[in-house]
Amino acid sequence: MKCRIDRVFWGLLRLLLRLRYRVTSDGMEAVRGLRGPTLVLPNHPAYVDPPTVLAHVPLTTPLRPLVYSGTYRLLPLLPLMKLVRAFEVPDLSAQSRDAAARTRDLIDAVAARLQAGESFLIYPSGRLQRGDREVVGSARVVHELVTRCPNVNVVLIRTRGVWGSMFSCARRGTLPNLGRAAVAAVGWCLTSLVFFMPRRPVHLHAEVMPRDRLPLGSREEFNAFLESWYEADGGQRPLFVRYNALFGPSSGHYEASASGAGVDPATISPKTIRLVNELLAAHLKRELAPDELQADTRFDAIGLDSLDRMELALTIEQQFGFRSDTVVDTLGGLWALADGKCTATSASTRPASAPPAWTRAAGRGGRTVLADTIAEAFVRRVLVAPDAVAVADGVSGVLSARRLLVAAALMARRFAHYPEPHVGVMLPASAAADIVFYALHLAGKVPVMMNWTTGPANLAHGIRVTDTRRILTSQKLVDRLGIEVEGADYVFLEEVKRGIGRVEAATTMLAARLAPRDFLRRLPRQQPGDIAVFLFTSGSESSPKTVPLTHDNLLANVAASLEVLEPDADDSLLGFLPPFHSFGLTGNVLLPVVAGIRSVRHADPTDARGLVRLIEAYRPTMLFTTPTFLGYILAACSGDELRSLRKIITGAERCPDATFASCRRLAPEATILEGYGITECSPVVAANRLGRVKAGSIGGPVSHVETIIVDPETHEPVTAGTTGMLLVRGRSVFHGYHRHDGPSPFVEAVGRSWYRTGDLVSADADGAFTFRGRLKRFLKAGGEMISLPALEEPFQRRFPPDDNGPRVAVEGIETPDGRHVVLFTTFDLPLRDASDILLADGLRGVMRLDEVRRIERIPVLGTGKTDYTSLRRIVTESCETC
Repeated sequence: MKCRIDRVFWGLLRLLLRLRYRVTSDGMEAVRGLRGPTLVLPNHPAYVDPPTVLAHVPLTTPLRPLVYSGTYRLLPLLPLMKLVRAFEVPDLSAQSRDAAARTRDLIDAVAARLQAGESFLIYPSGRLQRGDREVVGSARVVHELVTRCPNVNVVLIRTRGVWGSMFSCARRGTLPNLGRAAVAAVGWCLTSLVFFMPRRPVHLHAEVMPRDRLPLGSREEFNAFLESWYEADGGQRPLFVRYNALFGPSSGHYEASASGAGVDPATISPKTIRLVNELLAAHLKRELAPDELQADTRFDAIGLDSLDRMELALTIEQQFGFRSDTVVDTLGGLWALADGKCTATSASTRPASAPPAWTRAAGRGGRTVLADTIAEAFVRRVLVAPDAVAVADGVSGVLSARRLLVAAALMARRFAHYPEPHVGVMLPASAAADIVFYALHLAGKVPVMMNWTTGPANLAHGIRVTDTRRILTSQKLVDRLGIEVEGADYVFLEEVKRGIGRVEAATTMLAARLAPRDFLRRLPRQQPGDIAVFLFTSGSESSPKTVPLTHDNLLANVAASLEVLEPDADDSLLGFLPPFHSFGLTGNVLLPVVAGIRSVRHADPTDARGLVRLIEAYRPTMLFTTPTFLGYILAACSGDELRSLRKIITGAERCPDATFASCRRLAPEATILEGYGITECSPVVAANRLGRVKAGSIGGPVSHVETIIVDPETHEPVTAGTTGMLLVRGRSVFHGYHRHDGPSPFVEAVGRSWYRTGDLVSADADGAFTFRGRLKRFLKAGGEMISLPALEEPFQRRFPPDDNGPRVAVEGIETPDGRHVVLFTTFDLPLRDASDILLADGLRGVMRLDEVRRIERIPVLGTGKTDYTSLRRIVTESCETC
């Protein structure tokens, strides 16, 4: 019965193809006589040649095609894929470790099926022909299969006649849209009354290739042989065959369109080019020839197949910190990826317009916090304005407050069954992160925000300290990161979502519309003093510590931040800082949702071009960022894309003067409100106010916060204008580290307990603070304090961060003989010149450098801060070897 169905299907397909194609062939008689497993290896000039080859190759056993997943999973084609028992090939243009692993598994599976007697149709190039000749390049699949399966028959097929059709790349130099081309073909067929369409001549030449003629010694030799065979007839120019006999252009040959323009090396940092070339040479285990060191050098021409390219691009991601959703295929593309100019495509290629739902009228009720626990504040905000926009991103679209509540409630039902009270969350800034965070609170659980940028060891430490047994995350994120966390299981949101039925979702939405106050009655019992989240310190000065923050800590800080921002009904927010960052959690997850401010999310803070496009499309008025990421955004801006911004809130590090200047030029309506915060303080402690910005200061204390400046050693208050250590107390200040056996973070001063920030500040007559540096970043030599930030500041001013991050940093240690202070740079700077810079700024005596050391890249943390711990380790190791 199956054989009869196959014969009918292939017969109908041949009849359908005859409406447009006049197919002839030669060499098929030899193919008909083959017995045993067979590999049919055609060239691939157009999307239409696979059905043409399958319908005309007369093998006695069914021929199973390998089909790219993007085509395999097209709904109209999926039944056909099942019928012909096609093998799905992972999409290797989508960069992921999982795709690479599945490709290796695919090779093993096909080899096993060949050895079991099955036959396959495989395109050796693994992709559609791009130019006038077939390029197999460095593709590995076919060579490996032929080598591993000595008994397999090999049939080569040369297809001629379809290069130049609407299903080929010849027309525009880019991949044709298969769906649009199919619809156009049907339309032209109908205009010719189905049976009268001019027919395109197509010829299939087949040759059974004896094994002793195949050069199997190396992949390069084998692929070169295939390319030579495919082009043995001299190739073919693109052929246009008219679609209607009565009207339209005449048939004839034409010149193929060139592919898109490449990367301009002049736009790439020379240092980046050098580092990438060295990395590529190490991967190839050979030096690149001068003619290969070109931006348009294709990887398949230098011996890298799709798996090699993916592994190389993932290495670039890890070393340079920028990522792309698409695997690049030229050396110039790799340069651009490493230089941050080929970043995530999710927003970068999106048209500059927001969904219509984004402009929905803002909600009522004022921009205030409506309860003293997070779950209740969230639900009450939804009750006030259920139809108002809450959050949007490129994956979830635009979610109203009601839809956000329904999604969180559906997730909460699953999370409530977890026996442990603490649940890990490892997600970037996204609507999904918001949903999960509020779902855990609706379920009565405490989120543990996992910072994946600190590496597996610190993640494992975090889950041990908090007794976390599972981590909510995305399969796509874990696939890209390639991180396993010892001691905890991943729960993938994709699987959780698949477990939610349509009926359950519909009834929950109905309940949210008809009886929304029932969500209040079902809230878990929570008190303002209960722990609401676990965060981890950045580790810029030491190993990360676990910071438990209560509902009262967080909501008090949200209320204080709202007083600083003074938001109105027209304000909206762009959030891209990750929620494991205290600034990202309070500013992007908590504040907009509980205060009713619509916000749009972007998952990658390094994707400056994507962020600029998002600002241009959604026109947010507010932006929470760090100076480093703000610098990236300003550098990627080419016009008035930032015109909508009114309030830019920045913290975590000093904002350089160059960034202020760029902002005045590119976002002239925006005010930068520089502030100061600490994870332990939820995080905002001080900030400049609208209309009262003091250049160079971090502003005054926010509400719910008390501060005092004291002598670092005696803890006695200092006189006005004197630099001292900042102490903080108040509702937003935590109550101590979780399971911490180190010294207490609190000290006694003027008869009360205060949190010891370890930061040095001074205050002017109006109470505005100026940040003077970290106490830990001070050295003592000859009885005098040496400020490392003060030594660093002149260099930061002259050499501000560029697209690659910080260019200078100062670190030092105390030694038995005194001290050793090093200026780290990413460029050549003699010690004499560096010393002259310090002298020009009035720094002398103990305020001097002992060494200037050039390194390839200043290390940074996931938050964008300079990683002084790593720099201090370099200085220490250097001194120990002296």
